[in-house]
Order: sequence, then structure tokens, then C-alpha cells
Amino acid sequence: MEQQMMHAILAEPGKDPEIILLPTEGLQHEEGIRDVLGGNYGAVEFFKIQDGISLFILINDLSIVLGHKPNRRFPAPDEKQIIFGKAIFIAAYNGEIEDKEGTIDMPENICNMFIEQIKLNFPMCKGTEKPRKSQTIYYDNKDQENERAYIWKEIKKPEQLGESMSAGRVTFYGQDSQQIMEINERFFKKVILKKQPKTN
Repeated sequence: MEQQMMHAILAEPGKDPEIILLPTEGLQHEEGIRDVLGGNYGAVEFFKIQDGISLFILINDLSIVLGHKPNRRFPAPDEKQIIFGKAIFIAAYNGEIEDKEGTIDMPENICNMFIEQIKLNFPMCKGTEKPRKSQTIYYDNKDQENERAYIWKEIKKPEQLGESMSAGRVTFYGQDSQQIMEINERFFKKVILKKQPKTN
């Protein structure tokens, strides 16, 4: 049986956006996106295409930890926000229509129209931009009394890792402040910040 595919747009650092094809079926769809982005991803709703459907931006949610290159800036007034690493622009239901969810195929002519808009409105980075400090800090129990800030620091593979828990393309070892994260055969240690960080 021939695999069903759908159109989306890929923006890579230093390159013009291009049309890509992704599998449409369930787990294959998820894994196809992870393959392109190099790991787990998060989604940002960019703008509404029509009632119930929006254009979303998918980005590796650990792109800064992994040191991915700066890609493009968001349009004004959010031009200080930078996309690091690859980004997929994809159409999807936005929750406005009951019982409708998931991504939607975009015909090539629509993709090409959006590509021109991306080139016009998402300025390409120079390649020397660095993430803001706030983008490198993660939180346990965000906005609660026991909130705790931490960063991920890359380390050599430990000799002993202990029990593991997988979450997509990421594997966690240990618990709490002793936690180790593995992604793409790289290892990172959770480092608790003793003082509340000042971010920009």
C-alpha cells in the first residue's frame, strides 16, 4: 500500500524555505517530523489561515540545549525572538472546530505563497546570534512556591546511568536534581541554579 504524504514547509538556517513531504499516518507522521527536526518538538501557532485552521511553526524543543544554529527572526514586533535550528511550517486545526484535530495538507501553490511570506517577514539570521539567557533556563513547578530553575549542561556519558524513562527521542535517567538527559547520543546533566536567575 502506497504511503500517503502531505506537504509542509521546511526552513533551515542559512537556506531559503522549501516544500517537504511528510507521512500522514499517526506514528509515522510524528516520527517524520522528529526525523526532520532532530528530536522532540513544540508547536507555536503563528496565524489563522481560516476559521478552525492555523499555520503552526514546529521547532525542536531542545534546539538551544543542542546548540542548533540561529535560523530566522520572528516578524515585528517580536523580532527579538529567534528560531534556532530547523523549523517546519505546517497547517493544522487550531481547536476552534469541535472534533477536528491534526495537521492538514497544503497544496504546492499555497506552500509557495507561504514561502514567499516567510522570506519577506522572517528575516534570516546572520549566524552569529546567541540565545537569550532566559531561553537556556528551565523550571520545575513554574510559578509555584517551590519553583526551581535549572539548566542542562553537556557531559560525557556516565559509567552508570540507572533507571531510564523515555519520552519520544529523549531518555531521562535518575530523578530530581540527579537527572541525566540523553538525546541523539549526547548526555546532559540537570544543574539546579541556587539563585533565582535574572533573565532578559
